[in-house]
Amino acid sequence: MVFYGANDACLPGSDSGQHVPLDIYKENLKNIIQHSAVVVQRPRLILVTPPPVDEYKLEIFDAAKGITGVRRTAEHTRLYAEACKEVGIALSIEVLDVWSIFMEKAGWDRCSVKPLPGSKKCSPNGTLDMLLSDGLHFNPAAYQILFDSTMLLLKSQWPEEDPNKIELLHPL
Repeated sequence: MVFYGANDACLPGSDSGQHVPLDIYKENLKNIIQHSAVVVQRPRLILVTPPPVDEYKLEIFDAAKGITGVRRTAEHTRLYAEACKEVGIALSIEVLDVWSIFMEKAGWDRCSVKPLPGSKKCSPNGTLDMLLSDGLHFNPAAYQILFDSTMLLLKSQWPEEDPNKIELLHPL
């Protein structure tokens, strides 16, 4: 699994120093996937999109650390999730779209033009509050969704890799 982009998606000019321009982010993903040390192993790769953010929680946790500027937005993070999916399509790599999975659980409608859940342009979202401990990092419920979604993808794309079907080398 290649799970990058949450920190890269910081806003340009934010004081975090973590922002990576979108085109460079995409190039970095390609470089990781196409690196000779990776390719020679012939792995079955899964790209994982950056998760959404909860701007309300981010503001609270940043303020507690003395940070006053906005570092991340829901809309900007969405761009990085979309870019991750584009790289997966371009390189024929499976993508686990955690951003969309979490956002759909938060009530997001792909066809809607309403502000994104997690954005300060709409009310706080209880689902994102439950999933993201500080507005960015996962709570146990989010890790469970990540695990369950990974298992579904693995079983659908590589059924022979289903952990329940793999023969144990040293049975218990």
